[in-house]
Amino acid sequence: GPSHHTMTPQEMIAADPLPLAKGAKWEYDVTVKRFVPAAAQEPSRPLTWPTEVVDVKQGNGVTAYVVKGWPSDLASADEGIPTATERTILRSGNNFLFGASPEPTLDGAEGWFSWPVMDGQKICPKAEMVYCWQVSSVPDGYALSFYTGPDEQTFDLEPGTGVSRFHYAHHGTTNEVEAVLTTYTKGR
Repeated sequence: GPSHHTMTPQEMIAADPLPLAKGAKWEYDVTVKRFVPAAAQEPSRPLTWPTEVVDVKQGNGVTAYVVKGWPSDLASADEGIPTATERTILRSGNNFLFGASPEPTLDGAEGWFSWPVMDGQKICPKAEMVYCWQVSSVPDGYALSFYTGPDEQTFDLEPGTGVSRFHYAHHGTTNEVEAVLTTYTKGR
């Protein structure tokens, strides 16, 4: 990824874990491995994946960031090239959520994490949920992993840069994605 110095824990806590701003861009080198029934094999193919904040709206203490090409889009393609969709990430103070609409409202939003996070922390978006995000330390930040029976996804957050790595795997029929950040450009 981009060259940088390793942050101290204090620097990490003080840095923005997900520096979203209009025009911010991330580019990832991606390897996709999927089972193709017609070929009866699991071909692996590399691609480049852009992610960009295309709109920002504020209201009632909530900021809605509309992001085109959020890394989880990579997991949704059946066969062929994944399609970049728009996903809303909400920020309310140090709380980050997945929005239900592109508006700055918490109505229908699903919790993701509150900053700072701690190694070993378990974050459950809703009290009644069986599945929760698991936090673990990685060299340049924290990994937030979500496991269900057949699926797992992990976002590595590098404070000051954002998502530095995304991994998705479906167990059973092969569907695996590994996206590693190559460039990050700050927004305005």
